[in-house]
Amino acid sequence: MVTTETLENGLRLVTDEMPHMRSSSVTVWVGAGARYEDPEINGVSHFIEHLLFKGTRKRENNLKISEAIEGVGGMLNGFTNKEATCYLVKVPSDQFALGLDVLADMVLGPLFDPDAVERERGVVIEEIKMVRDRPDSWVHVLLEELVWPGQALGRSVAGTEEVIRSVSREAVLDYFESLYQPKNIVVSVAGKVSRQEVKDAVAGQFARKAGERRRGFARAVERTEGPAVKVEKRDTKQANLALGLSGYERLHPRRYVLELLNVVLGWGMSSRLFQEVRVRRSLAYSVGSQYSAYLDTGIMRVYAGVDPKNGPAAAQVILEQLARMRDEKVSEEELRKAKDFYKGSLALRLEDTLNLALRNGEHMVLTDKIIPVEEVMRKVEAVTAQDIADVAGELFKKEKLSLAAVGPFENEDEMAGALRGSVI
Repeated sequence: MVTTETLENGLRLVTDEMPHMRSSSVTVWVGAGARYEDPEINGVSHFIEHLLFKGTRKRENNLKISEAIEGVGGMLNGFTNKEATCYLVKVPSDQFALGLDVLADMVLGPLFDPDAVERERGVVIEEIKMVRDRPDSWVHVLLEELVWPGQALGRSVAGTEEVIRSVSREAVLDYFESLYQPKNIVVSVAGKVSRQEVKDAVAGQFARKAGERRRGFARAVERTEGPAVKVEKRDTKQANLALGLSGYERLHPRRYVLELLNVVLGWGMSSRLFQEVRVRRSLAYSVGSQYSAYLDTGIMRVYAGVDPKNGPAAAQVILEQLARMRDEKVSEEELRKAKDFYKGSLALRLEDTLNLALRNGEHMVLTDKIIPVEEVMRKVEAVTAQDIADVAGELFKKEKLSLAAVGPFENEDEMAGALRGSVI
């Protein structure tokens, strides 16, 4: 049973009672991500996430923080994305209070010790270098720059080496104070806990936190001219391709149509892309698609790792499969399989207390409401083959195409030709 409530200071609380479980998961969500950052502080949300693990008023260093959770067999982590930052623990149910205490301590009492700040710069820079050195990751950074040029959504969550080296501790603290505010925080708990137990514990930890400062973000602006291509030459044995198109925002009424389109197109080994690009034509080892929804926009992307000489051919086949989604209705059998795949994978994910806490918290911090799983299932079940064709026709247009490639290409023309001759 899921309940939501708001504390007097504006902090939102979600409790999902699961009395049959042996674990409890606690997630603390903050509406702070890359799209809230100006260029000169790009990466600060992610930098702060790292710093909150480095020491607090109660636990002066990373070892004390990690030992508290790992000492009871639990796990502790955090992540940052374009629109939010999340801190999470999963512990045995009788250790719920400890798990909450550690996260509250991190969010409410971080030290931002000057020496720790300087040391962690190097860690984050190494992470940035790691992404840069992995073409299969870097190609997605290039793609997002093409889809949202000059915009926060188009910048890397981790930021750049230059910004992380130069951003001041004062700028970090100012950003922290502007977004780590009660009205911008959600605590989401799932597991063997009671609503009253959770409310009392969260109120005891967070009730004294006050503050009203908030930052906003600029709405995404779609690129009007296209298609766009960016090729980065690398002396690699494999070429990495990422093709992107605009998608629907998180609460768009046709979101679940696009979710099912994505399943048919490129989710799993039975998808059209996998069967056509890998199985039938042997053009790639790795190929698939992904749909990501944000508050005011979205992105549909296809990724493939191919032999460089097959780059243009692979791109052409991918575009042909996109056109098929628009021009040919999926069969009733294929649609039924896609619905069962989507619903089944969702149901399996939500058997875990952590996945439930994450889902509920993300919904609440971004949209201030939780879409019941039953409602999602109904919307998925209502999708028709005509709906999928209509959405493909609306979104899959040549002028909206973006293609990023990393590999031993001599120039952009090798890949741009595939887009110029695109059948969509």
